[in-house]
Order: sequence, then structure tokens, then C-alpha cells
Amino acid sequence: MHWSAEEFVLVITGLLFLVVVASSFLSRVELTPVSRTAFAIGAVAFTGAAALLARIEDVLFPALLWAAPAVPLLILAVIARDARRKVAPPVTGGQGVRRASTLAAAEDTPASRALAARAQSPRSTEHELAQIAWRHAHLRAAVAANPATPAAVLEWLATHGDPEINAAIAGRASRSPGPAPSLA
Repeated sequence: MHWSAEEFVLVITGLLFLVVVASSFLSRVELTPVSRTAFAIGAVAFTGAAALLARIEDVLFPALLWAAPAVPLLILAVIARDARRKVAPPVTGGQGVRRASTLAAAEDTPASRALAARAQSPRSTEHELAQIAWRHAHLRAAVAANPATPAAVLEWLATHGDPEINAAIAGRASRSPGPAPSLA
């Protein structure tokens, strides 16, 4: 069995996909199970192809094969960039560490003010309120206090155990005659 340079490129590509899968188990890296499975299949496919093709004599490889390692390298670069953006050093001051939602709310831009207004507006749709609660943790208490927020979103918000959100739900329950979601 003779290993050509192209087969080594296949093995390297497979190993890089394996590094992508392994990096998904780090705390700062988030990959969906489908992505993790796809990259694992890529790792097995590339290394398996290299082993299989090493047994066959006179295989002609396309020149594009030399660019194959660029794919997992680009994926690793995106993962590293996203992991770096995700980590923010704790902000300390006279009162200790501030919550991340307080830091995000401190941004005073027209877009953040418009988003906060949508979170508080009773004219916002249920879908808008659910999306705001899902994507913007610093606005969850405002969404919880909004009378237009559907019960399913309120139940999901109650599962977070955030005292500010729970107080908004409790305050909302005291203002309306309907049943409130359980905070347990």
C-alpha cells in the first residue's frame, strides 16, 4: 500500500473536521447536533476515502482536492471568531459584577430603543414578543410585563428563575384577572 500526497490531504481534511467536532464540546462553542453530526460524517468520509484510495493503484485525483482542507479551516476560523465574541470580561465596579442584561441594556441606540418599545408595546404581535424574548435576554422582563405576551412565552420565561422576570410576571398577574403561569 502506497500513500500519495493527495491521500494525506484527505486524511488532514478528515482530522480537521474531527477538530471541529471536538471543539463543539468546549463551553464557548455552540454547534447544533445536526452540525456536529455532519462534521463527524465529514471526518469519517475523508479519512475513510483516504484509506480506501490508498489501496487502489493509479488513482487520478482532481486538482481541486488540494483546496479541501480550506473548508474545515474556515469553519474553525468562524468558530474561533464566534467564541471570542461570546466571551466578555466581567465588568466590576463599586457594586460588584453587573449582569449581562444590564450591560446590553446600556447601549442607547435608536435600534435598541425601538426594540425596547416593541417589547413594551401591547400592540406587538405574539410572534414579535416571542422573538424578542428569545434573542434579547436584557428585554425579557419587559416582554414578561407586556399584556400581549402569550402564556407559552410567559411559562418559558418563568423557567429562567430570574427574579426580575418573575417579578414582572407576578406584577402582570396581579393586574389581570386571568390565571398566571406557575413560577415553580
